[in-house]
Amino acid sequence: MHRCTYVLFENQNVLKDEETRNGLCRIIGAIATRHQKISQTSASVLHLIHKYDFTVAHLAEAVAAAEKKFGDGSLAISLIREIGRTDPKDYVRDGAGADNVGRFLVELADRLPKLMSTNLGVLIPHFGGESYKIRNSLVGVLGKLAAKAFKDVDGNNSAHSIRLRSKQAMLEILIERCRDVSAYTRSRVLQVWAELCEENAISIGLWNEVASVASGRLEDKSAIVRKSALQLLITMLQHNPFGPQLRATTFEATLEKYKEKLEEKESQSPAEGELVNDHPLGEVTVGQDESVSDSCLPSSQDQTDEDHMFVDITNLEQIRALVASLEAGLRFTTCITSLMPILIQLLASSSATDVENTILLLMRCRQFQVEGSEAALRKMLPLRYFLRTSQYMKQWRAHSLPYTQKGSQQKQPKV
Repeated sequence: MHRCTYVLFENQNVLKDEETRNGLCRIIGAIATRHQKISQTSASVLHLIHKYDFTVAHLAEAVAAAEKKFGDGSLAISLIREIGRTDPKDYVRDGAGADNVGRFLVELADRLPKLMSTNLGVLIPHFGGESYKIRNSLVGVLGKLAAKAFKDVDGNNSAHSIRLRSKQAMLEILIERCRDVSAYTRSRVLQVWAELCEENAISIGLWNEVASVASGRLEDKSAIVRKSALQLLITMLQHNPFGPQLRATTFEATLEKYKEKLEEKESQSPAEGELVNDHPLGEVTVGQDESVSDSCLPSSQDQTDEDHMFVDITNLEQIRALVASLEAGLRFTTCITSLMPILIQLLASSSATDVENTILLLMRCRQFQVEGSEAALRKMLPLRYFLRTSQYMKQWRAHSLPYTQKGSQQKQPKV
């Protein structure tokens, strides 16, 4: 039975039938867990992964199903450790096998994020290996874990602190991998950061560091890295936590008001500083239904509008948090504004992907009223023939969505 199962798994036509495939997966899980054939099953599964690429997703599902059904993750742990113990040079010699193993790890991290996070240490040494395919897959694993493994954290404060430190360590590795020697890995890391942006898995404290890394990669020597960096910045603008308008002058004016309010509160006695008004955090004095981050960002340069959008907050801790958020928003806005000279240079690039993605980023900047974006967009007027013949306009209209933060409605930019 044991041998017959793996022989059937080698037949792609057999695996196309869902009922048969599920039955084979259950047999593999039962043999490994209930009958304690962990080492034999691990060897057979790894053989299938290395040799047959169409088995990767199905085997990951079989391993995850065994853990969920029998409450025993020993098969998954055994496979992770066997992959970790493999000599990195073997993956250089076997490119196809490295691809399959990498895909298996990403699939397993997607299905069993918490188990993978606790056994990740045996895989980390492969970041020092020569196979960029394995490094790419490990970057994908870290992205899956950062997005999924630390949600709904239960337990005492000590366990919670350990998990937070583990997540921070993973994110630091992703930052470091942006300087990998392989352009494919650098590009993959930037793509993972974009996925984390969409999952809202990047904290405000780390937001500007990621934006700075992406900005630096705009001058990368590889076109695929520049493309991923441009797309990451587009995603960061779309999902930014600071509001639908990113004008530096507006942030500076609002920040100055709250700093004055904070200094005033800190100079008061503790008893006075603890008093809180009747308005909850984020309630606008003019009665607008907006979130704090939206309401403290004026939608006009007019001073009267700025006064109307000012949020009346008297709680000291809330004011401190809001000041820190505004400072982070100002840094992000300043970072994006400083990119305009580089983006103008990319408009003259010999790479079509550079030009197309730069235009998309500039249009996104214009949508968020980033200073200097209007002038930079005028630089593409000599490219009007290119604009007529390329497909980027259709892509923009198909994929450009208004800013989705609560309380904001942003119109699409006119071209």
